[in-house]
Amino acid sequence: MANNNKTSFKDFLKKRNTKKGALSIAITIFVIAALVLLNIVTSTLTSRYSLYADMTSNKAYRLQDSTAEFASSLKKDVDLYVLANENVFEGYGDYYVQANKLIHQFAESSSHINLKYIDLTTNPTFPSKYPDVDWTTGHIALAVCGERYKIIDAEDMFDYEMDSSTYSYVVTDQHIEQALATAILTVTSDGLTKVSVLSGQAEEEMTPFETLLKNNVYDVEEVDLNTGEIADDSEFLIIYAPAVDIDDAMKEYIENWLDNDGDYGHNLIYFPSDKRPVDEYPNLNSLISDWGMKVEYGYIYESDPNFIASSLGSSLCSRYIYADEDFTKELPNPEIPVYLYYTLPITITDPNTARSMLTSSESSFFGPMTDEVADDFEPEYKALNGAAIGTKTNGSTDDLKKSNVVVVGSYDALSEGFLKYNSYNNAAYFVNIIRTLSTKEATSVIIEGKNLESTHLGADNAATVGFIGVIVRWIIPAAVLIVGLVVFLLRRFR
Repeated sequence: MANNNKTSFKDFLKKRNTKKGALSIAITIFVIAALVLLNIVTSTLTSRYSLYADMTSNKAYRLQDSTAEFASSLKKDVDLYVLANENVFEGYGDYYVQANKLIHQFAESSSHINLKYIDLTTNPTFPSKYPDVDWTTGHIALAVCGERYKIIDAEDMFDYEMDSSTYSYVVTDQHIEQALATAILTVTSDGLTKVSVLSGQAEEEMTPFETLLKNNVYDVEEVDLNTGEIADDSEFLIIYAPAVDIDDAMKEYIENWLDNDGDYGHNLIYFPSDKRPVDEYPNLNSLISDWGMKVEYGYIYESDPNFIASSLGSSLCSRYIYADEDFTKELPNPEIPVYLYYTLPITITDPNTARSMLTSSESSFFGPMTDEVADDFEPEYKALNGAAIGTKTNGSTDDLKKSNVVVVGSYDALSEGFLKYNSYNNAAYFVNIIRTLSTKEATSVIIEGKNLESTHLGADNAATVGFIGVIVRWIIPAAVLIVGLVVFLLRRFR
């Protein structure tokens, strides 16, 4: 009887269906085991590295190249503290998920950044190490290098506005990369480039550009020459669309500041106003005339639709051609154009001193200051200067030093709309002018903000951030298991 059972079992093992079924089970077990192993490896990697895919249209979860390069170039060790448990931090909302992913990438880009998460409720003594921080209010992160430290707040990373329908604040823009770079450069740099902005002449509001400069790690101060002086360590003075001319004393002061007792090294950036006739600014006109330039009273019009900004559809708003490669070499993407609006032409009166920076197309023309050109007006089509620069040097071959005067015919070029959208290169270009002319180039970095209006960071995109882990951990193993069982059952009962 036993022999019959033994024979029957051997016959069963020899059956073709039994062999196929056993092979299917073996393959299924092998694949599942491999996936389990892959899952373990993936879990280990994701605990140390940010393994995720960014499916957003503007790469909202991915560091810009300039940011990654900046982080990788660090030479000093920095402790970057996120002031919350990581799960709690991401639980604050989708924008904090985005912030956390960028923070991880920032740290992974440099061996000198040590990322730590600190729960202040379980580490109550931590704030005592940093007495200059106001710990009565909440903060996001803290950058520390030696004895120097810099706090990072929500306002540094995000712009908010009130939603009138819900009476709650909603995020409109993020400056996460800029906030991190600013904090780290502040604690690691021996000194930031200082930019002075003239006040007291009823200038136009320049807050968006000042914010951009601060986000790109520049020390920005306002100075009223009626009552004060430019800081000794300031390299730049910006005069932004003043409603009235500077007086004789201010003109002499600025001229002496640019000369700097023959040491040069100072830069003036002037945005003339179009609200008053040019001849009502005799001192400013005289100042830039000494640097080989003249502002014309009228606008640059564009007749070629390919150069006109499609979003505005106005011949007064068009893209300009980069005329000086010195100011494009460090641009993250020099293929993106700069747009100027309501632009006063800048004539170069001394080619030995001044040169063009931005020019209009050959199909543009100089016209009167009106939104519509008169029917009897006969335009002269040619390229015109939207921005120019005059340079003076000490003439030394051993220790060459320069001072520069930049004149930009469009102060609208620094309006929030042009600085905000990545389809315009205005933010990067005008920051790069300062970076290029500065003697402290190594302490600056060009980081543009990401506009969030085109990329909703809600549940859909937040879910796609970790989709690789979901697929590897759950979807693929389940699919393989189901397919394996189906194949086995079909073959077993065929």
